[in-house]
Formats: sequence, structure tokens, C-alpha cells
Amino acid sequence: MQSRENRRELFRVSFTETVWGKLTLLGQGGVTVRLLDISSQGALVESDLELSTKSRLFLDFKLNSVPFSVPGTVIRKVVHPEFTHYGIQFSENREQFNQLFRELNRYAIRKAKPYLEME
Repeated sequence: MQSRENRRELFRVSFTETVWGKLTLLGQGGVTVRLLDISSQGALVESDLELSTKSRLFLDFKLNSVPFSVPGTVIRKVVHPEFTHYGIQFSENREQFNQLFRELNRYAIRKAKPYLEME
């Protein structure tokens, strides 16, 4: 596990466009969720599904056309009238962490490129 200080060093990518993923509870079927933001350590998703904190799951999504299927645990839940936000902490997997970190960097650079070219 990363310390709190190290966690702050990892950047988070917030999506301006809609990015869909599939959340699958262990031993159950999957449901479509909306990814709001993501880091190499976890994600914030939106769903109308009822989950409890500590639920173990897999989150499937694509970033830069690269598919990911990441195991994780619900660590935070914020209920809104129409939907619920869930904070998901990804399970430690060094290889997957490195691949996701690379793709997050590529995504962030690609998103910033139009702004950099304007200067």
C-alpha cells in the first residue's frame, strides 16, 4: 500500500467525455457504470447499483483503446437522489499498475496537446 504522501504524488485523470466501464461483483453479473475519474490506484464511478463498502469487484474499461480488467474494493459511497458515486481502490498488482500508469500518462498528454500547440 502507498502511504498518504505517496498517493498524493499519483495524478488522477478526470474525464470530460463519457467513459463507460463494466463493474462485476465477484460471483455475480456485471453492470455498466460511468467512470468519472481514475488513477493508477483507483477510480470514481457513477451507478444506480446498490453496493456496500468493502464489496469486492472487477472494473473493466478501456483507456486509449487498451482494455483493463482491474480487481478492486469499494472504499467510499456517496448517495445522490438519482445515482450513487463509488470510490474503488484497486488491488495491488505491479504489472497492471505500471501499464495503467503509462496509459494515464498517454491520455493526459493527448488531452493537453491541443492546448500546448496553441501557445
